Amino acid sequence: MHPRWWCGQFDYALCGAPGQRHQVGAPGPRPLLVRRGEPVVPSSPTTTEMPAASWLSCTLMPSLLPPAISSFLLKHKYAFLFTLILIGYGINLFIDIMEVDAAQYAAIAREMTVDGNYLEVYHRGQDYLDKPPLIFWISSIGISLFGNTSFAYKLLPVFFLVIGLWATYKFARLWYDHRTGILAALMLGTTQAFNLMSNDIRTDGLLTAFVMLSVWLLSSYLKTRRLTDLFFGAVCIGGAMLAKGPLGLFIPAVAIGTHLLLRAEWKKIFDPSWLLLIPVIALVLAPMCYGLYTQFDLHPEKEVYGLKGPSGIEFYFWTQSFGRITGESNWSNNTPWYFFLMTMLWDLQPWVILFIPAFLNRIKNVFTIRSSGKNTAEWISLGGLVIPFIALSFSGYKLPHYIFPVFPFACVIIASWLMKYATSLPRWLEVLQLGIIHILLFASGLVLFGVFPGVNYWWPFIGIILYALMWWWRVNASDAIDKWILPSLTGVLIFQLTLGLVFYPQLLSYQSTSQAGRYIQEQKLERVYWYRKYGFALDYYSGRVILEATDASLDTLSSGSIIF
Repeated sequence: MHPRWWCGQFDYALCGAPGQRHQVGAPGPRPLLVRRGEPVVPSSPTTTEMPAASWLSCTLMPSLLPPAISSFLLKHKYAFLFTLILIGYGINLFIDIMEVDAAQYAAIAREMTVDGNYLEVYHRGQDYLDKPPLIFWISSIGISLFGNTSFAYKLLPVFFLVIGLWATYKFARLWYDHRTGILAALMLGTTQAFNLMSNDIRTDGLLTAFVMLSVWLLSSYLKTRRLTDLFFGAVCIGGAMLAKGPLGLFIPAVAIGTHLLLRAEWKKIFDPSWLLLIPVIALVLAPMCYGLYTQFDLHPEKEVYGLKGPSGIEFYFWTQSFGRITGESNWSNNTPWYFFLMTMLWDLQPWVILFIPAFLNRIKNVFTIRSSGKNTAEWISLGGLVIPFIALSFSGYKLPHYIFPVFPFACVIIASWLMKYATSLPRWLEVLQLGIIHILLFASGLVLFGVFPGVNYWWPFIGIILYALMWWWRVNASDAIDKWILPSLTGVLIFQLTLGLVFYPQLLSYQSTSQAGRYIQEQKLERVYWYRKYGFALDYYSGRVILEATDASLDTLSSGSIIF
């Protein structure tokens, strides 16, 4: 006799003699498995056991989940997962700001809010010439509303990060279809890169959002020829440049340019309408350029970061970005050319295993599709990924987050490839993908029960439920695409929520600068100094610039002074 369990999203299954129908869930021998609209494939008559995880999802989950909930989870699966992503981002809003870069940007934004000078950027009263001002402007709004808190600094940058997901969806839907857009946005939102950007707030999240907004709008212009799309695309390019310099123009330009070149659309390349971008971008950049000019170009006597009489305009448009590639910038951390290939193995998880065949397939299509004479494919993703990746790899100074803005293109490539080939992918690839997910789940368990045991008592139970749901979704997936995507999404979200609920809050409780700064403000301490140990979070959370106590000044401090 065959076992009498049944699991799956079926109305009827074939059983016994041809033409005989068996109601799902009815007693009797196990029926042959068939979905509506698919060929009848009988299961092996010798199969008597299921994997433990599949057994859990097929027997325990259906008995616990009312039919209404099961139906909801199948019908609104993508919305449910997007909600978990947003919950994770929301949790990250309340985690302490990390040293060094994010804390420095927060301290600058707080000083800008207090001083009310938004055109010239200062840090601890000294000239600041490094990053463009958009991150400070946007964070200043939150600080003005909610004070010098983690939530205030992170709120609007994370909002723009979500806008970047929406723009990725719109771009993929424009060139492919609705589902491809959903998958691309889900994948992007669950990369380790995006999870980190929702916590460690730097300029890259804003750059990513405005790059994808501009690429989507310019793509729409290519299809519809609406000048409004061209205009707002130019505004978003300006926003991207305000976020991180000329890279905000370079990425959309090479993305759109590669597409037009590979499709040999020469009329669109030389379309005079592109000239409209110049005045719009210039108008967006005008306030920043004015501030740079008045702060630096009008004062050749200044010396900043070892640069004597630097031009703020030249530094912004050339030295800080392209100067790192040409060698004119003295910033270097001696990283190899393959640095980003290594960091991408983590930052694009859990999708890097799928990215490799998807990317190779897209490269192959460059030759096969163009030679076929039916060159109507989308090449924006390929150009927007490859050319900036190569250019940044030759930079003298590299950090992992520099390539995060090209990850939306990688996720579009993966999603479009999966939509086409999900039904024909080998079993070993799925085993490898689920193996990576389980490594992340093991790391979650290590955090919960080994590194920080007993910190959170309710999350492990919810994690177990989500793990059961992960396997339930795999068994009940409506097609091969969901069978691939849903378990990985659920598994990586368990890991990322563990980071936000337990790992980062506990880890950053040992970041002394934020703890001391918050204590200084809460206790309203006066005459506080730092000695041999400084962190930008000390200024931000204390709500003021903490002065330094040097060896020479220690004996001159008044009685009752407090030294950090």
